[in-house]
Amino acid sequence: MIVCSFCKSSKEIVKSGFRNNKCGKKQRYQCNLCNHLFIPDDGFWKMKHAPEIVAEALSCKKRGMPYQEVSKHFYEYNRADISAVTVFNWVKKYGNTFDEFNKKQIPRLSGKINTDEFVFKAKKNKHYRWVSKDRKTKCNS
Repeated sequence: MIVCSFCKSSKEIVKSGFRNNKCGKKQRYQCNLCNHLFIPDDGFWKMKHAPEIVAEALSCKKRGMPYQEVSKHFYEYNRADISAVTVFNWVKKYGNTFDEFNKKQIPRLSGKINTDEFVFKAKKNKHYRWVSKDRKTKCNS
């Protein structure tokens, strides 16, 4: 349900064309009660880049890429010219939201799991780390 940003009314809202900018085309609405034009907030309010680019940058960072490498990744594939600081700000702004979303997702496992054991030394002590991963989906467990 669309709500007017100015008078908070949900009645008498009509579509009123589109707004075009660098990140794409967004539907514009008009409230007939207060006669204002507005675009509802979709979570990416006043963002210069498309939501797909923001989501891909967060995904790259989640997979372990440093901020500088994420920036180079987008520059090399001509997707966008993003600085490492921009990626850092996106992680601060949207990181918790995407983590909560990912925790709600239920992975589909194939039933065959590979397990690896890592042994490493830290301060003259041996430490063990076990990692399990599904064969087909590559989902960590």
